This record gives sequence, structure tokens and C-alpha cells, in this order.
Amino acid sequence: MSVDQMIKLSGVERIRTRDPNNHLHCRKTQLLAYVGGRTPWSDLLMYGALGSTSAIHRHCYLRGKDRWAFDTPYVTEDDLRLLGFEVFSAGTVDLARFESGLPGFLAAGQPVFFYAPRHHFPHWVEFMRRAGTVPEEYGLLHSFLVCGASGTDVLLVDNVTDDHEYVPLTVGWDVLRDGHAREPERWFTGCATVRQTSDAPDRDGFEAAYRAFLAGFRDGFELYDVIGDHLVVERASVSATYRAPGVNSMALLAGSRALFRRFLAHTAHGEQVRVAYARIAQLAAVLSDRVTAFQAGLPALPADRIRRGLAHLRLREQQAARLLAEEAADLPQILPVPVTGR
Repeated sequence: MSVDQMIKLSGVERIRTRDPNNHLHCRKTQLLAYVGGRTPWSDLLMYGALGSTSAIHRHCYLRGKDRWAFDTPYVTEDDLRLLGFEVFSAGTVDLARFESGLPGFLAAGQPVFFYAPRHHFPHWVEFMRRAGTVPEEYGLLHSFLVCGASGTDVLLVDNVTDDHEYVPLTVGWDVLRDGHAREPERWFTGCATVRQTSDAPDRDGFEAAYRAFLAGFRDGFELYDVIGDHLVVERASVSATYRAPGVNSMALLAGSRALFRRFLAHTAHGEQVRVAYARIAQLAAVLSDRVTAFQAGLPALPADRIRRGLAHLRLREQQAARLLAEEAADLPQILPVPVTGR
């Protein structure tokens, strides 16, 4: 690899966030951003985005975990395979193997992912200070997406902007080498690459997966009541706003609904279903912002008004879920081949 010449993936500028609510695990949001820049069909991955609110409750309230640690049932390797992308995992590798192997993957047009402590990267330290990250979380692992390299530098694509948009960032190999020397056991873990295997998604596969999801989808959406019931006590007891269970739960709910709405645009579902979930996504995003503002102690709506909004959203979810299941049962084909052949 030349010292000056950088091997760079084509289409780096098309790697844009597909997760405006910033609720996905870092590796998943990177995979989604990457494949979304390679195919117009990435929204098919969201057929199961409604997920289970009970699973979110267990994660955020019973285990006290944040949104980015939640294993969403969408953007999975099996579904990426249906979309026409194969993920190849190498696990943990040492620095020498990473350096020697990286140029070959990039030359083949494949990005490379790895985990490392985020506080070893200056751009992450600056972002965490700006975002008010608590000090004990500075050293958490983050997935890094490599899209280019030369003999002196590595081209990362990361989302440390205030709006969580992906931008290319060049860091020196010395940053990686110094960080690895400090904590070698925590560097280059979860190494992986992804290769596009088809230009067209497996529509029959997605059809079957979506119908299986609907067949097992049972949810009372009680989580909205739980969030409302805990608003006041969480504001009094949780020091960092982003750690509040209600804030994390609402981010997951708003994020998943926004993605499911996009999936519906590729289906034969009717206008009534699409409008219902568009309104749910919009209301969930508004209430997510309001719950966050309330927990931060900012001038916001009173708790009672937020609770009424959450109760209204729960009712909308229940009505839309029934309508969704009933309509799907009557549709002979939910994912028709587009007439335009887009």
C-alpha cells in the first residue's frame, strides 16, 4: 500500500444515516447506512421494526440498559442476505493482520468494520464532551467503519455530528497503533466485512419473513403507560438524561416506527394502513422529544399532558396493529414486484 495513494471505496458520499432517531446499535446503523447507499431496497429490512414493546421494557426498565445496546429484530444478517448482502465475520484479529488484510478488502470494494474503545479517537473525545457523555462511558467500545486507507492514514465514516449524520474522517495509522498499544485486548474485536451478492432482493423471502412476523405479533403496548407512570421519578433520580429508561424507550419506539413506515411504502398495504403508521411515527417522534425535554428539566409540557399523549399513542398503536393484521391476511401478495422495475 502506497504511503500517499489511498485505496478508497466508491460511493462513500452515499453512506448516509437511515436512522434519523439514532436508536440503533452502532454496527447496525453503519450496516444500514452502507447498504442503503448501494441499493434502493434497504427499507425492506424493516418489516419487523414494530418488534415487541415488552422486549424494550425488559431492556430499558428491568435491565437498565440504553437504546444502543438493544438487539433490534431488524437489520439482521439473515435479512441482509435476503437483500443481497453477505456479512463475513473474522472475530478478533491482531494489529498486524488488520493492517495487512485491510487493503485487499478495500480493493475488492468491501468496507471493513471493527470495534475499539472510542476514547482513543480524538473526534470521539470531542463529540462526547460536547454531548455530555458521563466520564465512565468514555471508554465504551464503538464500531468503526473503514472505507479507505493509505500507508499513513485510514478513512473512517462516522456519525459524530450533532445531527448524527455520517461524514468521512481521516485519522492517522498512529492513532490506531497507539490505541492498540494501550488496550490491545479491546482492539480489533468483532471484525467484519460485507459483500454485495445480488442487485435485487429476494422478494419471496421477505414476503415469507413478513408474514411470519405478523403471525407472531402480539402486543398490548402497555409500555406507553409505564413511561408515563415513571416520568416524575426518573427526572428526580436519573442524573444523565440519555440514561433515563423512558428516554431510551421512546427513542427505540420512535425509531422503529419511523423505519416501519418506510417499509410500508414498498408494500401493497392500503392508504389507511400507511396513514395510520405515518401518524404513529410522527406522534412517537414528538413525544420522544417531549419526554427527553422533560427529563432534562427543560421548559416542557406538564407530565399529565405527556401522559395523555402517550395514552393516545397507545390507542393508535392498538388500532393500527389490528388493521395491519386484518389487511395483510386479505392480501394475496404483500410485496409485489414494482411496475417500474426500480
